[in-house]
Amino acid sequence: MDSLVVVAIDFGTTYSGWAFSFRHEYERDPIKVSSKNWQGGTLVSQKGPTCILIKPDGKTTDSFDYDAESKYAEKAEENDQDQWFFYKRFKMMLFKDKKDVLETLGKQVDTGFGVSDIHWVLTVPAIWNDAAKQFMREAAQNAGIPAKNLTICLEPEVASIYCRHLPVSKSSTVGEKSLLAQFSSGTKYLVLDAGGGTIDITVHEVTTSGELKELHKASGGAWGGTKVDQAYEAFLTSIVGSEVIMKFKNKHMDDYIEVFRDFEIKKRQISPTKQEKVTIRMPASLSTLCSEMRSSDLKSLILQSRFGSKVKVLSDKLRVDADVVREFFRPTVRNIISHIATLLKEPSVHGCAAILMVGGFSASPMLQESVQAKFRNLRVIVPDDAGLAVLKGAVIFGHEPTAITERVCKYTYGTGTTHKYDETCEHPKGRVERDGNGDLRCYDIFSIHARSGKSVKLNEEQPEQSYSPVSDDQTEIGFKIYSSSTAHPHFITEEGCSLIGELTIPISDTSLGRNHKFGTSFIFGGTEIVVKVEDKATGYVTHESVNFLG
Repeated sequence: MDSLVVVAIDFGTTYSGWAFSFRHEYERDPIKVSSKNWQGGTLVSQKGPTCILIKPDGKTTDSFDYDAESKYAEKAEENDQDQWFFYKRFKMMLFKDKKDVLETLGKQVDTGFGVSDIHWVLTVPAIWNDAAKQFMREAAQNAGIPAKNLTICLEPEVASIYCRHLPVSKSSTVGEKSLLAQFSSGTKYLVLDAGGGTIDITVHEVTTSGELKELHKASGGAWGGTKVDQAYEAFLTSIVGSEVIMKFKNKHMDDYIEVFRDFEIKKRQISPTKQEKVTIRMPASLSTLCSEMRSSDLKSLILQSRFGSKVKVLSDKLRVDADVVREFFRPTVRNIISHIATLLKEPSVHGCAAILMVGGFSASPMLQESVQAKFRNLRVIVPDDAGLAVLKGAVIFGHEPTAITERVCKYTYGTGTTHKYDETCEHPKGRVERDGNGDLRCYDIFSIHARSGKSVKLNEEQPEQSYSPVSDDQTEIGFKIYSSSTAHPHFITEEGCSLIGELTIPISDTSLGRNHKFGTSFIFGGTEIVVKVEDKATGYVTHESVNFLG
């Protein structure tokens, strides 16, 4: 890769950010990665909230991150918010970030500097499907990032890569210091990427050359930190009522935002063992709404609720028993623990030595200590900057895209195909009909190109399969691409099979008619699926992309 600089954009459900490093910086120190500091009120972070404010025309960006929150709150205070569009906790919007990072980079170089000088890396959860990855790619291209300068990376993978470079002082286990880079060949470890929206889990093994290979297909679920926020809001709603919360959100947006910014700080302090009461600021506007809409003050409403003995009002603050706040975490933590426990029973994962915890939610003592308590036989490693591991790892991945040498297919992939009917053949017959030439053909056949659970090496071509047009005047061959949750599907109509995309091979010369053969080899070892197509008549080779969005 010859790019002067690598820029990574990490879009999280809750927080987003960008970071970069120049080639010479990476060669000197791979973890020397620069990122932006974001500030909202008293909360300072190296990522900003994933929110955006669109002007009344419906298409022009006004502001992003904390600025968008604050400005929309001002509009709400002035009762002028109805014509504006405020999006919070979205994923995959590019807008301001590209301009923001270009301005920063421009200050560090002497000559003209533009998008084409940058290799861009965009992060996606490993559990996302191929259509979501394509959407991200197309959104980036629409924002002006050239396709050839763009790489999609998988979040737990790049977090793992980042942690492999960390010095001893930057990662810790219970009671000792650990260095992921010191793991010897053959060491297996589980990567738990706990973000705001999703929990993304993969398992890596250190190869003999010191690189990484995936041992088990990525898995996870929607058990991120936002579930805790939702539980907190449900707690407030159970006390004051849904109508009060709705009006509080609409009429006092600035206070509503501050309530959750304050809780974001508190979330990072709650642990399974601390018994101290948790102090949470409550703005006067909420108490006023309670009096206006419920004819009762906040203190009285709390006494009437099931939390009457566990929550006290002190001026503009709530003093909440630790057990009440811990309950906000328990369902999502239980889901994570249960999933890890199930995964560790898989044969390919046996012998796992450690759990690497990254992502913003991994900074939560509730999650950390729960994982440590449940899996005492494993080393639990949490880098100091767990929330930035994905972002900084994405930058490193841009410099060393071959760091992951082997991945595991999440699904069985194949094409819907047809072949001439032959009653003596052992292959599946499928739906039998006559084609336009009067020949009996078998339809709905699942032609497998890669099986679920199969390990595929980086840039490894799957066995070539040959296709020909079914009529002499065809100008293209169209394939429907299917996936299956099973390893051995026979027909595309089976349960568990889904149509996920299409592949088109253009035929520029129709003179060979049905005798024109094309060899296709799927390449699954990267973060995106690519298909190598060879025209057998000319030897001409192209690489085609599957259209997963229709």
